[in-house]
Order: sequence, then C-alpha cells, then structure tokens
Amino acid sequence: MQSKCYLTEDQVRDQAKRILGLEDTETARAGVGQITTFNQLGFKGINDKPDGWYLPHETNFTALILETKAENHPLGERDRQELLKNCGICKKKYAHVVGILYNGEDIEVYKENEKVSVGNELLNKEAYFGLFYQNTIDKKTIYQLTKKINDALHFDFGIKNLYHRMIFTSCTLVAKRFGAMLIHDMKWELFQASIKTTLANSLQEDLEKNAKLQILIDTYSNIQVNTTPRQQSINDFIDYVSKISDNLNSDFWNGEDVMAIFFNEFTRYKGKSEQGQVFTPDHITSFMYRLIDVDRNSVVLDAACGSGSFLVKAMCNMIKETGGVRTKQANEIKDNQLFGIEFDKEIYALACANMLIHKDGKTNLTLLDSRTDEAGRWIRSKPITKVLMNPPFENKYGCLDIVRNVLENVGIGTSCAFILPDNKLEKNPSTTKKLLKKNRLEQIIKLPKDTFQGIGMTTSIFVFTAGVPQNGKSIFACHIEEDGLETVKNQGRQDTKNRWEEIEDYWMEVIRKQSGNDTIQWIDPRQAIRYKEPLAPLEVSQADFVRSVLHYILYKKGIDEKDFKEKVLGMVLYNETIPEEYRKLVTIRKDTETIDTSTWKPFEYQRLFRIEKGERLTKANMKEGNINYIGASAFNNGITAHIGNSEHLHDANTITVCYNGSIGSAFYQENPFWASDDVNVFYPLFEMDRYIALFFVSLFRKEGIRYQFLDKWTLEKMNETTLLLPVDREGKPNWYEIRNFIKAIYEEMA
Repeated sequence: MQSKCYLTEDQVRDQAKRILGLEDTETARAGVGQITTFNQLGFKGINDKPDGWYLPHETNFTALILETKAENHPLGERDRQELLKNCGICKKKYAHVVGILYNGEDIEVYKENEKVSVGNELLNKEAYFGLFYQNTIDKKTIYQLTKKINDALHFDFGIKNLYHRMIFTSCTLVAKRFGAMLIHDMKWELFQASIKTTLANSLQEDLEKNAKLQILIDTYSNIQVNTTPRQQSINDFIDYVSKISDNLNSDFWNGEDVMAIFFNEFTRYKGKSEQGQVFTPDHITSFMYRLIDVDRNSVVLDAACGSGSFLVKAMCNMIKETGGVRTKQANEIKDNQLFGIEFDKEIYALACANMLIHKDGKTNLTLLDSRTDEAGRWIRSKPITKVLMNPPFENKYGCLDIVRNVLENVGIGTSCAFILPDNKLEKNPSTTKKLLKKNRLEQIIKLPKDTFQGIGMTTSIFVFTAGVPQNGKSIFACHIEEDGLETVKNQGRQDTKNRWEEIEDYWMEVIRKQSGNDTIQWIDPRQAIRYKEPLAPLEVSQADFVRSVLHYILYKKGIDEKDFKEKVLGMVLYNETIPEEYRKLVTIRKDTETIDTSTWKPFEYQRLFRIEKGERLTKANMKEGNINYIGASAFNNGITAHIGNSEHLHDANTITVCYNGSIGSAFYQENPFWASDDVNVFYPLFEMDRYIALFFVSLFRKEGIRYQFLDKWTLEKMNETTLLLPVDREGKPNWYEIRNFIKAIYEEMA
C-alpha cells in the first residue's frame, strides 16, 4: 500500500504565498521565506524571521504575518506562540495585525492575538483584512437624507413621479461614483449634462455587451423637471447625494445597506397610482441568502428583480466570502454569477443604476416578461444554482406564472426561495397541483405580520427544490413571529435595538435542526400548502348568545336590522324614543364577561351533526316562488332571495353556516330551504329544537370569526373542528342546561 506524500514546509509556504497573494505591490511589501528578518523589513534591531508577511506602506492599514509548518506537522502551542510573538512585533508599527498559522491542511487565524473562526480553507489575504472592516453606515442619517432628497425633488425640482425621483437620485449617485464634476453653484444645465455624460462614459463598454443598458440613459434623459430648481436647491441636493455616496464604499462587504434603506424609504411616499411594486426589506434578503445556502460559488437568479435588492445582497455577501472586492473571484461574481429579469422599464433602469453604483454585474440584467417562453429560454441559458425572489403578489402580474416559469427552466435540484402571500398557493389549487407534480416544496417560513407594511396581507417564504416531485413529502414550516424591528416616526421600520442579527441566527439554527421552537409544523401537502396559524382558544360571553337570539327574533318579527340599529343609535346618542317592541330587545342585561368553560368538554362537529354542502344556483336559473334561498349573507337569517326551485331543498330544523364570504354567519332554519354553494347545512344527530339550535348558532359564529382572516371554513375543516359544550355527569352534552340557558334569554326578549 502506497503511503501518502506530505508537503514539505517549503512547499506549504509556496502554496500559501500563491493563495494569499503575497507579492510586492506599489502599496505594500509582501513575500515569504526564512532568511528575511524583521530588521530588513523595517523593524530596526529585530532579527526574528517570519515565514510570510504583508506590510502596507500606510501603517493604518492591516498587516499580515504568516507562520507555516510541514503538512505532517500538527499545529501546536509552540507554533502558536511563535506566530503571536511575530504578530506582536508587527503590532508595534501597525494599527491592525492578522496572524495565520498553516500547515497545508489545517489553518488557525488570529485577529489581534484572538483566535477567530473563518473556516478550514486558506483564502486570499483580503478575506482576513475584512475582519477589521466596520459597518460605518449611519442609518439614521440615511433615512433623514432620503426624506430631504425626496422632498427636494418633489417640491423644488417638480419631479412628480416617485420612480423618476428614485432614478434621478440613483443616476446622480452613479455619476458621483464615476467621478462626475458635481460642485456648488454649478448651473442646472451643466449639472444635468455632467450626470448624463458620466453615465454614457461609464456604460460605454457594457453597452457593447448589453444594448438594453441604454434604457438607463434614456430614462434619465426623459425625466421631466417641471420647474428650474433654485441654485440653493441644486447645492443642497448635491450635498445630500454626496453624503449618501460617502457610505457606498465597495471595500465594505455590506455597503448595500445604504441602497436598501434608500429604496425602501422612498417607497413610503408612493401614491395610489404607484402601488404594485414591493421592495424586499434588507434584513429579509439577508435571511433568505442564508436560508438556501447561497455562497461565493453560487449563480443567483432573481426573475423579478425590482431594484436589485437580492442581487446586490448576494453580491456583497459572496464577495466578502472570497476575501473582498480586490480578489479575482470578486470580478467573476460580478460578471458571471448574478442574473436578473425585470419587466418594467423604469424599475429595470433603477436596478441597472443600483448595480452600476457597485460597479458590478449590470450586464446580466435583462428586460423581459418573466412569464414568457423567451424568459424561460434566457433562464435555461444560464447556469443558475440558486433563486431568490419576491415576485409581484397580484394575479394580474402573473405571480404564480412567474414562479412556474422559473421552476421549469432552472436545473434539477436548484434551491428556489420565493416570498408569496401566505395563502397564494392554496387559493390557486390547480396551478399548485401542477407545481408540486414536478417540484418539491421543502419549507414554508411565515414572516412577521409587519414585514411588508401597507399591503394588507401577510407573507411567507416558500422554498422549492426544482425538478423533484413532491410525492406527498411533508413540508417543514415555522413562524418568525417578530423580527425586532420597530416603527420610527417618519422613518419606517428599523432595527433600532440591533436585535435582528441575534434573531436571524436563532431561526437559522431552528430551521437547520428542524426543531427547537413551538411554532414548527409538518404539513401534509394534500391537506394544506401554507403555515397554519393555531386558533386562539374560543371564548364566549352571555352577550354572544344574546346577539344570536336577537338576530333570530328580529327575523321572526320581520324587523329590518338596519332600521333597528338606527333607532337604537338614536336612543343612545340623542335620547330619541323608539318603538315599544324595540325597547324590550335592548333592555336585557348583556354580561360581556367570558363564561367559565373549564368544566365543558370538547366534541367534534361530525359526532353531533351530519354536514352537507349547499348547491349552486345562478340568478338566471332562479324561478319565482316563496322558498327561502340561503346565501352568503350575515343578515335576515341568511335569506338572500325567494325562489320556486325545489330540486335541492334541505329539511327544516337544521342550521346553516356560511364558509365563504360572510364566514361563520350561522342561522337556525325552521322551514325547508335551498342552500347556496357558499353554505354548509348542519343536520343534528340528536333531538334539537330552536333553543338548542340558537346555542350552537352562537358557537358557530364565534368559531367562524377566527377563520375570517385565515381561510375558507370548508366542510372538511368543519368536520374536524371541535367545540366545547356543557356536560352532564356521564360526560355527554347537557341538553337540559343548554336548552334552558337559551330559553331564559329568549323569553326575556320575546
């Protein structure tokens, strides 16, 4: 058997030199060897000899010291002490020193003599300099500047369109980034020309690769300024943009934070005509990057890229992992590992500007409709390994069509994370069935309710594996109930207490282990395709039963509910007199305290009732008659019409419960009727009269309220629902107590 051939120390040293990039440059002295002393390197009188070094001419920059051993030499304490001694020598001159101990197999890295965890692979030196980079972004200042910029462009420059204000600012930032001459007291015409010229020059090479980038220049050129700004307004705007630009330092891996704040802050000023585009909060893009294990070798697609938030976040994180923007792989990431599609021309221009600010993969953005075959072919032509997306939620923009097209055109096994409304997949069962036939939904991560403010819906991250059928495999689900962000007046939601990093780490651990949190669910895809929020315990009061009895009595007496409410309101507010038959109905004592149900026992609906679904009947097919038609209504005992059709009548002495529309609207029916297909009919499996029925009506209504914000209360779910009932000594429903409780209320009101 042939023994392994180990690298000698000289070979390990040469390998480290190549990987770390320890070569002399104009700005630093670098190299490896065992004959060069610290004295020769500028540390007077010190004859110790480091194995490798990187010593910048500017001593406020980070220095690096290398200690190497042969591959078959285990790293030990004596080696560590040698490294730290040399780092201490270096520290006498340099503000920051990073030390590396390496034997070709194992690596230890020390930041200011403290061991740090950076993985088991030796990287370019830039990766270790990044240990000292600090996030210098003053987010509060960015929020304030963004508001000032928006107000200035809106009122002083007369740019009425929100996206035009965003694009105008972005293009100015690009121009600033590429050296445009923007100074105080420059005339308006010169200000505009400087930005446009700089844009054209900076894009010249890229336009040869992607002609669509001309859209950015054209969009900027077409922005209408309705008034020539005052000189002071121009000066102020230049100041605001310059201050933001100061934070866009590409040497900091998370420089994109500024743009994330910038874009999301601008969207708070959207008018009704500008709704529809929802920008992903920065902390969620960070979370999703980690959720599907994106790394420096990934090729990322966002087929509804908007302003480019996911792509910029991925770029910054990936480049950090390579060792910084000066590494060779950083350029590879910018050129070949980030791909985006956008349909809206103005948003496309915004994305181009965002990417251009970072001098990166703007040539890989394309203007297409992500639902089309053309977009599918474009996706197939790229070696995509990860998908991060927040597609438009509305059906009119083809939300699930975009999801389908992406899943069908990326490679088998590709991890794809989409932000969607919680119930988007369940509300489109036919499309979802087709998706799961070819792709596997692995995870559903429900996001905090305030993640997207002002859109009127809650959202989840749906993680798919493309090209692998679901085949009934259970779906892991959990609920991030809060993200630690707080609403700051006039500044949106912010992580003011720096809580998100810890929260993100916690949830990544829970999701990796698939344990450790009470919100975890395992969902059978044949039963649900969303995170199922647990229903709060049912609480009822006497007032709930009084309300059900009142509705029934009003119906029986033929009293119009709207008229009744107006008369009662007049009595309460203006001391008006009301009819005597109304007065008795409003004087009954209504105890609003929760009834103690601790001695009540649970019973499944299906043990007490046989439930049948109603039958659809269109208005065109309704015949004239006097048969009650029970529809999706919360009034008049559910009666929405009187018909002569008698083919599908239900029996009297039953209860109707609406499961779609006015969810939970329940009524006692004492005459035969036709129930619409929005209504389920409860046939009692026990002896029921109107008093017992009204007791159940009250409970059904309370139960239905809990479903109004979740989903349809379908027949299947009703059968599985349980309700609490008073019981006798044998543990059976106490019909005597139930009947007499409602009868007492009824007789007092009737």
